[in-house]
Amino acid sequence: MITTSTALFTKPGDLAALARRDTMLRLAVGVTLTFTLSELMGWRPSFLAPVLFTALITALPAAPPFRMGLILIVVMAAAAGVAFALPSLLRGTPIVMVGVLGLLVFFALLASAQQRAKLPALLLLISVSTIPVAVMVAPAQAGLLPVAMVRSMTLAVLTLWLTFAVWPRITTRTPPDAGAFASPAMTALAGTCVVMPLMLIYLMFGLADALPVLVTTALLVLTFDVRQGAMQGMAMMLANLVGGLSGVTVYLLVVIAPSLVVLALLTFLVAIMFAARIEKGGPGGAVAVITSNSSLIILSSALAAGPDNSGIWLTRLFQFALACMFAIGMMTLVWGLAPAAAKRR
Repeated sequence: MITTSTALFTKPGDLAALARRDTMLRLAVGVTLTFTLSELMGWRPSFLAPVLFTALITALPAAPPFRMGLILIVVMAAAAGVAFALPSLLRGTPIVMVGVLGLLVFFALLASAQQRAKLPALLLLISVSTIPVAVMVAPAQAGLLPVAMVRSMTLAVLTLWLTFAVWPRITTRTPPDAGAFASPAMTALAGTCVVMPLMLIYLMFGLADALPVLVTTALLVLTFDVRQGAMQGMAMMLANLVGGLSGVTVYLLVVIAPSLVVLALLTFLVAIMFAARIEKGGPGGAVAVITSNSSLIILSSALAAGPDNSGIWLTRLFQFALACMFAIGMMTLVWGLAPAAAKRR
């Protein structure tokens, strides 16, 4: 047995397998830990920390140094602060407020499409697309959301360091194909045409539960590959459905055996299943990230609502489906109207 174990660590193929195993465990354990701790501490929404952790671990090739981790937390605080201050200051001039928010969304998407400061752009996009809606619709509770985002980001960074310390092996990732961002401006414009109308819908109808849908939509827009077109759009729609159903399944099992340990075990089983596909990367990996996030968001929403409002997951799934169809349709339409030269390098 000892000889076999030693041989495993000496073969390059086995070393690569161990690196893949570490990558999956980092993701699954990190998601489980951040989600369980958020539920244990009563931090709402509890899906924020695992969603941010997933964004970090899939974007960073290795553990970030202390300075970089601190910078990410500061960037999250700054983005949340700006997103909270703008609607508070510009409440009396809604047209100006919407215009400024639209520009921030566009520039965040543009920076991401140009492969520059992708993580800060992601944090800015999540903040700007969610916090202003909360400020306008539910001002009494809006101040809690920036605090929740900074707190969740801190937990995500700490968990990232911990998981890399326990499972340090890393896999070699293929650099992203620049062809997917042949026209960064067009990509950013298409994304803005998705995010801003959804924000306006929630603002006009005074819907207070915008956070889950807007976070999911922002992540979907950032991962949309224009080369895959409608095919990837259909895959993302199915991913939202599968993720939602998996979240509902976990919730129903937790209701049968209510326990934090049961919640952690079930969350880990779902996370490791998605981690196996995320680790492979590519378009399928991006779809698996969407599935994992949808599962966590639905599970978090159901746990927050409790057994008395267990039907909330059905409403959330319906909202996800509508938002996803709108996002995919708008992205496909904008790129369909774009000249052929803008779609390829």
